[in-house]
Amino acid sequence: MNTLAYTPFIDALAIHAYWYLLIIPMSIFLAIGYKSVRCMDMSKFLREVIIFVIQILGGLMLMAIAFTIIIVLVLPMLAPMP
Repeated sequence: MNTLAYTPFIDALAIHAYWYLLIIPMSIFLAIGYKSVRCMDMSKFLREVIIFVIQILGGLMLMAIAFTIIIVLVLPMLAPMP
């Protein structure tokens, strides 16, 4: 049955191939929410949000690189496949 209203949990968007790109808006919204509570001077708000977003994304990239190195290089040395 096709209705005019969009039902998000029943008719989900087909973005399965690009799910990892959702980390960008999620980190932006997280930084806005966190810095709106913690920022003492709102004139520095935008700069602090941008710095925090870069820190979040940079940390996630470093963790992805570290886990890739562990899985590809270290794990085969610890438990070799016969």
